[in-house]
Amino acid sequence: MSVHVIRLGGNNISKPSIIESFLSILNQSEDQHILVISASETIQQVLVQGVDLLCTKIKTHTDLLNELKEEAHQVAQLNQLTQLASFEAALSPLDRLLRGIQYTGDYSLALSDQVQSYAEILTTALLQDILTQHQQAAELLLPEKLGLIVSSDYGNASVLREPSTANIKSSQWGKATLIPGSYGKTKDGKIARLGKRAADYTAAALASILEVDQLQLWGISKAFKTADSEILPQASYIENLTYAEASELAYFHHSSIHPRIVEPLTEQHIPIKVYELHQAEKQLRTTINSANVEKSQQIKSVAHSDNIAILKLNGPGVGFKPGILSILTTAFAKHQINIRSVITAQTSINIIFNKHDIAKARQISQQIELPSVNQVEIVSDISLIAIVGHGMQQNHGISAQLFSAVAKHKINVLISGSGASDLVSYLVVKEEDKCKAIQEIHKIFFHH
Repeated sequence: MSVHVIRLGGNNISKPSIIESFLSILNQSEDQHILVISASETIQQVLVQGVDLLCTKIKTHTDLLNELKEEAHQVAQLNQLTQLASFEAALSPLDRLLRGIQYTGDYSLALSDQVQSYAEILTTALLQDILTQHQQAAELLLPEKLGLIVSSDYGNASVLREPSTANIKSSQWGKATLIPGSYGKTKDGKIARLGKRAADYTAAALASILEVDQLQLWGISKAFKTADSEILPQASYIENLTYAEASELAYFHHSSIHPRIVEPLTEQHIPIKVYELHQAEKQLRTTINSANVEKSQQIKSVAHSDNIAILKLNGPGVGFKPGILSILTTAFAKHQINIRSVITAQTSINIIFNKHDIAKARQISQQIELPSVNQVEIVSDISLIAIVGHGMQQNHGISAQLFSAVAKHKINVLISGSGASDLVSYLVVKEEDKCKAIQEIHKIFFHH
C-alpha cells in the first residue's frame, strides 16, 4: 500500500464538481492519502480582516464568528451538507481566543499566528464534514498533534526537519488524513505560521520526511501556463519546469504555489506533479523537478504582478552619496517591508517593493533623513512583467525580442532589468499597458 502526500487547494470546498472528482479518486484507491489543506481564500479574508476590526473595537468576537458561520453555511448549501459537526468543534477554541483578544486587547505576533491558523483549520474541518456526508472516513490531524516542529519566526517560520522526523515517521496513516497547512508548533509549544498561504511548504516538508516518490498538488487555484489565462485565454499549460523556474513563477500573479515549496525537495530530487481534478479523474498538467536545464534557451512563461510600487529617491548626486541605501533598507527591514529590487542611477534610486506596503514606505521616507535626496516619490499604477526560463545570459537576442515586442506597439517601459538571474528578464510598465504588453510579448515567444 502506497503513501501519497497531496496538497489540496482549500478553495475547492466551494466547487462541488471538483469535490465529486476528489471523492471518486479516493473511493477508487486503496492507498493512504495524506492531504495537506490550504485555506479557503474567503474564510482567510473574513478571519484576517475581522480580527483587525476586532482589535480596533469596530467588531465584536460574536460578529466575526457569525461571519465565519455564514461562510460555512454557504459551503454547506453548495455541497448539500446536513450537518457541520467538525466545523462547529473547530470553532469553539477560536471563540475563546477571540474573546480574549476583545477583552484584553492583546494581539502579539504569536497570538496572531495562532488565530490565523484557523483559516486552514476551519477549511479542513469543512472538508471533513463533506467527506463524512459521503461516508468517507477521514481523520483531521492538526500539525501540533502530528509533531511538525517549526522555528519561532512568527509569520515566516521554517520547518525543523530533525525534531519533526521522528514524530511524523511514527504516525499511523489512514486512507485519508487531513492536515491543515501553513503552520506548525515551535519547540516551546507555540503556533507559528510558515507564511500567509504556505500549505505547499507544509506538504513538501512531509513529502521529504516520509521520502515519497512525488509530491502531488491537486486542484491548485491557477495552473502553470505560458501566461495568465485571464488575460490570454489561449495560453497553454507548461508541461515541465525546473525547481528554479517554478520558484520564480511563484512570485507572480498567475501562480498559486508558495515560493518555498521546493526547499525540502531539492536534496532528494522529489518531483512535484500538478494535477487538475476533472470528471472523476486527475489530469497531469505540469511536472516540476531538478532535471538538467536544456542548453537551448526556452522561455516558459510571460508572468506579471500588479502588487508592486516604486519608491523613487531623487536628487543630484544620490548615486555618489554613500549610506543612503543602507539607511533605507535598514528601516524597511525593521518594518518588515520586503524589497523586490533596487535600481540606481546618479540622480535617482528606485526601490521596487510590494504595493500593500505603500503607507509604511511613505511614512518611513518622511521620518528619516536621507542626505542628498530632495524629492521622494511613490509610483503605484504600474505592473511588473517578466519572461521566465533558463538561459537568459546565454542568448543575447532575448532582450532584443522582449523590447521589440513592446516598442512596436508604443508601450513605454519605465524600468527594465536582467542579468541578476539566468532565469528572468523583466520590465515595468504602466498598469494600463499591462494586458497589451503581455499579449505582444507572448506572441513573440510562443507565436500565438
